[in-house]
Amino acid sequence: MNIYSRRVAIVGVTGYAGQELDRLLASHPQIQVVGRFASKADEESGAEPFSLEKLGSYAPDVVVLATEHELSMRLTPALLQAGYRIVDMSGAFRLKNAGLYREWYKFEHAAPELLAEAVYGLPESYSEQIHGARLVANPGCYATATILPLAPLYKANAIDSTCTVVVDGKSGVSGAGRQPKPETHFCEVNENISAYGILKHRHTPEMVSQLPGATFDRFVFTPHLIPINRGILNTIVLRPANRASVRSILSDTYATAPFVRVFPDGRMPNVQNVTRTNLCSIGIASSGPNTVIVSAIDNLVKGAAGQAIQNLNLMLGCEPAAGLLS
Repeated sequence: MNIYSRRVAIVGVTGYAGQELDRLLASHPQIQVVGRFASKADEESGAEPFSLEKLGSYAPDVVVLATEHELSMRLTPALLQAGYRIVDMSGAFRLKNAGLYREWYKFEHAAPELLAEAVYGLPESYSEQIHGARLVANPGCYATATILPLAPLYKANAIDSTCTVVVDGKSGVSGAGRQPKPETHFCEVNENISAYGILKHRHTPEMVSQLPGATFDRFVFTPHLIPINRGILNTIVLRPANRASVRSILSDTYATAPFVRVFPDGRMPNVQNVTRTNLCSIGIASSGPNTVIVSAIDNLVKGAAGQAIQNLNLMLGCEPAAGLLS
């Protein structure tokens, strides 16, 4: 077995997430990127226009789609039929209910029969299912920073069922993608902070669906755009049930997780300390009936490309942390 024993092709390599994936895989000890495809014409990138015929000439073990939701949705059935395994970095297969795409993404899902098969690609929760999956739906960045601290608490019934869980999210501009938009121009973002997608952000149903017992009427997520290149900081406010210990539940859950770090009392994470790593750092503070959890990730690594590599490692039998920094 040579050093590069696994082969991966990237479709959408010219976007921020695709570029980050290509950069990280360049130092992976076992995975080689054998095909780099642009999802749209981009002569300057050096990436090839995508076609199934050209993809076949590279014989990849897994195809990673770093493409827009609708394009992933259209490409996936043909790729699966051709025998390829897929990690999809878009939101096209993260939800099980096709009706939620109509409500939150504003399109009819073109391959609803695949939603049940797709495995949600959060390795800390679904490692066994990811290992043998044909189709892995890489989680969203905000969703990753929310589900990791909250899922163990919901599973343990440690959140007061009468309280509304409030998630205040802040993201660097790369989270909005590389496609130019008026609201992400330098003059709009610099020296500014703005809320967007209020009560309608697409990561909301993803979060709720991955939090056992969560409901839309008792869960509020508000994202904000801040003038940094990369990083997400979530501030989560909740009320624990009875005398549940948020810290002990999270510490026990992630005691052996290589990429989740629960901070000791009195310490809180920040974006700078997780930048360019695959870490999710979690801090906890409590006073009276209220608890505040702060989580931080790099949206392009743990929130996208790094998590995709975690999934590739599981699918291809590599070491779980291979090619990633903690």
